[in-house]
Amino acid sequence: MSLQEELQMSKLPAPGVQLMLQLMLTREAVVRVQEKLFEAHGLTIQQYNVLRIVRGGPTKGHPIYEIERRMIYRFANVTRLVDRLELQGLLKRVADAKDRRVSRVVITPKGRRLMDRLEEPVHTMAARLTSCCTEAECLAMASRLEQLRDHCMQQSGLHEELVAAIN
Repeated sequence: MSLQEELQMSKLPAPGVQLMLQLMLTREAVVRVQEKLFEAHGLTIQQYNVLRIVRGGPTKGHPIYEIERRMIYRFANVTRLVDRLELQGLLKRVADAKDRRVSRVVITPKGRRLMDRLEEPVHTMAARLTSCCTEAECLAMASRLEQLRDHCMQQSGLHEELVAAIN
């Protein structure tokens, strides 16, 4: 379905606005599929993200602030996510050997087994969702999106500039 049809627009906005709208709609489409997959395993997308970060981290674990820094959805309350995953027996906190004020988060064997079970379904999901593109097209699109994201990150003062222009 075209952007104009999906959003019931009488006319298309400028190309940059079209791109932003397409990105938002695509993110939502991907998230809907992810939510169903992770919910079937008793997880939210944010909880899966925390497990993914901790599983890929050092064996001594990550402090909470490091998990937060690596999150894809940065609006999540990481401490609360870790608390819930700890209650499920998927993560545990361990004292930092060098600084007792810091606790590190490590994945438990139960958490590792869950992530191992999810590996194939996540891979299959990604392959199915991107099957409309060739591998080269996927890599090219990923590269262009990285370029756009890097450019967006460089626009740190844009918000203040836009607000000032309105006032």
